[in-house]
Amino acid sequence: MFKAVNHISDIQSAVEGKKEIKFFLQPNGVTLGCYMYMDKDTFDTLEALECRGICFDAEGKVISRPLHKFFNVGEKEWLLPEKVMARDDVVGIYDKLDGSMLATALVDGKQVWRSKQSFVSDVVKLTDALLENAENSNISKFANEVAQNGMTACFELTHPDARIIVAPDKPRLRLLHVRDNVTGAYLMLDPQNAVHDLIAEYDVEVVQRHDGLDIKSMLATLDDMVEREGYVIQFANGDMAKVKCPWYRRLHGAVSMLRERDIARLALENNLDDVKAALTELGIDLEEVNGVETRLKDNLTDLWDEIEKVYLADRELDRKSFAIKHKEHPLFGLIMRRYAGQEPDVAEWYGKRSLRDDFSLRALVYGALAESIEG
Repeated sequence: MFKAVNHISDIQSAVEGKKEIKFFLQPNGVTLGCYMYMDKDTFDTLEALECRGICFDAEGKVISRPLHKFFNVGEKEWLLPEKVMARDDVVGIYDKLDGSMLATALVDGKQVWRSKQSFVSDVVKLTDALLENAENSNISKFANEVAQNGMTACFELTHPDARIIVAPDKPRLRLLHVRDNVTGAYLMLDPQNAVHDLIAEYDVEVVQRHDGLDIKSMLATLDDMVEREGYVIQFANGDMAKVKCPWYRRLHGAVSMLRERDIARLALENNLDDVKAALTELGIDLEEVNGVETRLKDNLTDLWDEIEKVYLADRELDRKSFAIKHKEHPLFGLIMRRYAGQEPDVAEWYGKRSLRDDFSLRALVYGALAESIEG
């Protein structure tokens, strides 16, 4: 199922035609590969599926491999509910936690925490603060041992100061999975793997697994589920799918975002997958939704191309000369961040300045969807 990755060249060359996937040199010398935006064709290869925060050291060696990109039940044709229920290779059903993914990375011989796109994000800072407490030293020790041995531990942080929808009562880090950095294997699927001994030794809290629940029974529980997000299903080949309950989707506004501009904004915020799954369940054709997503991706990658063109043409200039030359450019602020070695926040810039002009308030779907919502 997964691509063997030893070096950045095993991934980067295979996705170089996808402008929505970027590789960023971080201040700590690590190169991080992650999608910035996506459409229906972004994740059509094994290499692209790994571009959800995979990291490489200064020599290009893989040092952190968090969860691969996976989709909602109903979001893809092969994940329609009836097809998922017919599968006989389900090996795990887990709680889908409403939090932020944190993962380990080995940088210059030291284990550090990182989120999907950053080593210094707010959720990383919350995690570092949480682990300063002596009672959580077991997690730090476990994380260090895993990272030192060529693996990545993936946790979910749920925290009152980083609430999404479900309100957590206290900060918690729960282990989701441990991956082999090179093979990408989800090691906890093997009951004989030594990682289970480490989990037991350090008494690490693991996300709840529902061993007595089959797919049909799981889906039947969703309608009555509240104050929870849903489930993650894992198959024998390591692939996964997520399913979210109606209570959660309603609060996320999934089935009410019907206008072109709403769809574009959800795509900009990487929240469109929930909408797609909900619309598919209602029998709505996704052609127009996919079209908006692709337009957005093209607009954003055009901005990135312009920033990179200006930067590459004049990067040898000193800062003052560079700024004087480009001060009238409409993307000046973003270009200067690129010159300074910082990540230009193209999505934020676009959301504030261009999205309203580029996407209308035209409703994308009619009839059946309106009846479903009203009913």
